[in-house]
Amino acid sequence: MLIIMFNKIIQDNFLRHNLVFFVGAMVVGFFNYLYYPVLGRLMDVESFGEVQAIISLFLLLSMAVGVFRTIVINIVANVQDIKEKEAAILMLQKLGLYIVIAVAALIMIFSRQLESFLNFSSFYPFISLSALLVLSLFFTFRSAILQALHYFIEVSIAGIFLSAGRLIFAVALVYFGWSAFGAITAIVLAQLIALIYVFSKTAHHLPLLIGAKVKITNQIKKEVPYALLALVATLGVTFLYSADILIVKHYFSAVGAGFYSGIATIARIIFFLTGSVAGVLVVHVKTGNSSQENKRTLIKGLFLVGGLGGVVLLTFLAIPDIIIKVLMGQRYLDYAYLLPRLGLVSFAVSLINLLFFYYLALRRYFLAIVAVLSPVFVLVLSFYRHDSLVQIINNFIWVSLLALLILLIRLFYWPSVYGKDNFYYHSGL
Repeated sequence: MLIIMFNKIIQDNFLRHNLVFFVGAMVVGFFNYLYYPVLGRLMDVESFGEVQAIISLFLLLSMAVGVFRTIVINIVANVQDIKEKEAAILMLQKLGLYIVIAVAALIMIFSRQLESFLNFSSFYPFISLSALLVLSLFFTFRSAILQALHYFIEVSIAGIFLSAGRLIFAVALVYFGWSAFGAITAIVLAQLIALIYVFSKTAHHLPLLIGAKVKITNQIKKEVPYALLALVATLGVTFLYSADILIVKHYFSAVGAGFYSGIATIARIIFFLTGSVAGVLVVHVKTGNSSQENKRTLIKGLFLVGGLGGVVLLTFLAIPDIIIKVLMGQRYLDYAYLLPRLGLVSFAVSLINLLFFYYLALRRYFLAIVAVLSPVFVLVLSFYRHDSLVQIINNFIWVSLLALLILLIRLFYWPSVYGKDNFYYHSGL
């Protein structure tokens, strides 16, 4: 029976690529999550909270970089002319570099203000954050090309360099007394090593930006609306699974935010465990496929995310104390009651992420409404409801469940109204 199931997986491109990417993601996830319990034991709670806040801030600020990943994958998958494809990617990379340098400069200029607003003990971690943003841009473009070409083994190896490297460097730098600054600088160093690897694997697919002649083509002009869609979609998902730490860091004490960050880190296991499914789905769902073929691919993805994420969520619900004690240590146990709620948020956002990638691959612009309103609703609720950590989490729960419901209704009801041959399908609405 197992042999028959394995043969079916091998014969199905989507499931086979998921298996490869999932195995790689598990190795990456292991080192990623080892980073947090190791640092949670090496650092004081306040410093650990600062590291988590910087990482959350990086995830939000790098949303524009994530947008380029989606666009590059879409271009590689759908544009046939090699020269046009290369020109479009180079121009996008140049545009992305301008944006990232501007953001990094603003972070350094306002590092003192950020230090005060987020209750940091130093502004140095923000300097490392600026460097990390620039490196992540080049890494994103190169790894996106590998992903679009279905080189999932190489993408996984790059992720291992990044996750294992940041752990090794972080232990060394924190041990020598660099604290939160050292933990973030470790990510910068690991990102540099991973960048060197992906560059070596894509050098013949994309020339260097320096000296390359780039111009605005019709293909690039056509990508502008899609870039904006990918931008708001990436922001929406990233906000839903990471902004809670920044909100807590602002409204609560450094100690409380530190403990909360430890529990939130564990809850995110669900999101990162299932994230590889969306990464594979986006290169298999294409506008040239039939709606039935794309729908079948999505349903497979939903089963994978629901199954993997559901098992972890049930574990969070059943034995939160044991999980917290093993992963973060005894001193985080008083906050173990938060794990089931945070796990529910992570599970819902994992499903939302998959659906977002599905609609992005098909260029469905209604997605922008959900992606924009979700963070707005969370911010409004959090402004009025932030008396306790449970209230903050509940704000994310209700908004995530509402967004998920809207996306599922759109998927299973409206396709009968907006078919593939309908005007609304071709307009992307």
